[in-house]
Amino acid sequence: MRVIERGVYRGAHLYSLTPMIRIKLDLGTLEEWPSNRLPGFTERLLALLPGLHGHGCSFHEPGGFVRRLEEGTWLGHVAEHIALELQTLAGSRVTRGKTRSVKGEAGVYNVMYAYREEQTALVAGRLALQLVDSLLPSELQGIRGSTASTRTRTSPLSGAPST
Repeated sequence: MRVIERGVYRGAHLYSLTPMIRIKLDLGTLEEWPSNRLPGFTERLLALLPGLHGHGCSFHEPGGFVRRLEEGTWLGHVAEHIALELQTLAGSRVTRGKTRSVKGEAGVYNVMYAYREEQTALVAGRLALQLVDSLLPSELQGIRGSTASTRTRTSPLSGAPST
């Protein structure tokens, strides 16, 4: 798994009207390992973060994300939900997230999740990737590029400069 880029979106942007963090993530060989192919992964994850049971995900009802885990979802999507849950546990409840493949780049995803407090969200994203990695079999572990630069983007509507 390799972090290609991180971005901070303040205000409205291409992906949402909500401030969000974006992690461009290359799953590499993990593209072949959705959650349902990793023995014990879902059980260990839910034991560590039982609040994930309440995530509705695409089903828009509690338990929806657990259903996705059991059916098989990619690890970028898992990291998105972990980042949201970690922020909630830190007292900054957020629920919006999206993980989508990058067109023309096999195994590469934009992992997007909302935030209220920027630094909390950036730490939540890093910890989410580390937690996913720690739950993998040892032969699949390893995060590269986790110190990738962060680009900050401010909505052109806000009047503030973007960097």
